[in-house]
Amino acid sequence: MNYLRLYFGISLLVLSCCITNTINAQIKQVSEEEINTQKVFIDAIKEKTLGNYENAATLFKEVLKRDKNNHVAAYELARIYNYLEKKEKALKSIKLAIASDGENQWYQMFLAEMYEINDQAKDAAKVYDKLLDENPKDAYFYEKLAYLLVKGGQPEKAIEVYDRMEKRFGVHEDISTRKHRIYLGMGDKTKAANELENLIRYAPSNTDNYHRLASFHLQMGDTELANQVYERVLEIDPADVKASIALAGSSKSGGNDSDYLATLKPLFEKEDVNIDLKIKELYPYIQKVVDGKADQGLTDATLELAATLENVHPKEAKSFAAHADLLYYTGDKTAALSKYQSALKLNKSIFQIWEQVLYIQLETGDYKGMLPVSEDAIDRFPNKAQAYYFNGLALGQNKQHKNAVSSFKQALLMSRKNPMLQVDIHNHLASEYFILKQFDKSDQSFEKALKINPNDHMVLNRYSAYLAMRNENLEKAKSMSALSNELAPNQASYQDTYGWILYRMKEYKAAKDWTNKALSNGGVESPSILDHYGDILFQLKEIEEAVSYWQKALEKGSESPLLEKKIADRKIYE
Repeated sequence: MNYLRLYFGISLLVLSCCITNTINAQIKQVSEEEINTQKVFIDAIKEKTLGNYENAATLFKEVLKRDKNNHVAAYELARIYNYLEKKEKALKSIKLAIASDGENQWYQMFLAEMYEINDQAKDAAKVYDKLLDENPKDAYFYEKLAYLLVKGGQPEKAIEVYDRMEKRFGVHEDISTRKHRIYLGMGDKTKAANELENLIRYAPSNTDNYHRLASFHLQMGDTELANQVYERVLEIDPADVKASIALAGSSKSGGNDSDYLATLKPLFEKEDVNIDLKIKELYPYIQKVVDGKADQGLTDATLELAATLENVHPKEAKSFAAHADLLYYTGDKTAALSKYQSALKLNKSIFQIWEQVLYIQLETGDYKGMLPVSEDAIDRFPNKAQAYYFNGLALGQNKQHKNAVSSFKQALLMSRKNPMLQVDIHNHLASEYFILKQFDKSDQSFEKALKINPNDHMVLNRYSAYLAMRNENLEKAKSMSALSNELAPNQASYQDTYGWILYRMKEYKAAKDWTNKALSNGGVESPSILDHYGDILFQLKEIEEAVSYWQKALEKGSESPLLEKKIADRKIYE
């Protein structure tokens, strides 16, 4: 509904009514009853203007009680009922207005609107059909009628309306597009395609219409017809990249992705070819590499095109980012980090790139470099929970534990719609509290994490380990550790935690069995697991073996302040 048009129309109507009444008053003597009715009408308009709609409705009803043929009052009452969402009363009132002034098109349009609101699309269409007969040059009435016919389940009649519209106004992109969509909804693919062909005939040099037709054929699964259209495009514009890429894609030999990517290299080497088109074509193959579905040949071909993209578009951040994605998922994290950092130098407004840089720094243990990057990310993206999360991790690893707590708390405030991230934040926050010896707060954070996800094996393992280190609630720790090992079996650190809890409970033989499992799963490289195993052996009176494992722990870089003393004195200090 064109409300602006309606507003001015009604304003003029009301003004006309008032002028007419004034002239009539000059011609003949007005009765007191008529004067009083006019006063009520004016009061009603005032109440409506002030937004007192219930009062206005009461006054307009009073006007109609005094003068049942006052169509302006009936119309105004209908508008108020519509605003108050009293749809049935609004419909009844506008019909009353039309009964007194059936030729007023504003009333008719409002009636149609009420029908539409009340899900009576066919009745609304009938109103617009009448309006169109009376106003055959008004394009709006054609469009509205066609829309209502489609909505009312009469698409064939909507097509007829658009045909009439074309005869009067000529072929137009909007009309053909709507007819195309209607035919498509009716399942008539041939006529849907014909409408796009009409656009081509209307503007034969506009390649955009050819591309729309080709895309339609592809959606319908007809590659051959699509290729025919692309060939027509190249006849008009031999430099059209979209068409060239599409035809190259369709001519892949035996589905060989690597050969296909090789055919794209000349296009990728052209500076005047839009980078977004290139990335769009390259992306499915990047995704194959990410998903592990690419063989070495395809991986190499994809990397080569990504490198070409970067060389040809050295001032585009997205070229470095695409190359970095590939390098990261092919295992070259160092090179990927360098490319992401290059992308950030060109464009610092894409948070996903900052996030990738921080992930790689986390994975490579570069907590020193991670700290300033996370701080910069917070400055640029103060509403991103992940920025505070990474900052908290970096602060904690740099032994700024109080500041880490503050960052993790801020991350919690901003991650309420991300429960998985909240679990991770609570887990790390619990560690920071533990280091600060605020054990109650540490336990509370673990409990909050488990409330969100009772089966998070990382939280269960860490919580149980911290209880064991404090030698508290060992039965609870044992239960949680057992569950973490069930959820994530064959993890050395989890098996070691369970063994250490059993050690704390003086179940030394069982502790030995579980720590042995940890050693078999790679624990021989862990100083803490070797140290724990030595302690267990000592308690089992296997002193020589115990000292041997303590020495291995020292050789692997253990930072335990008591380890050398245990080796020298051949005894445990706890």
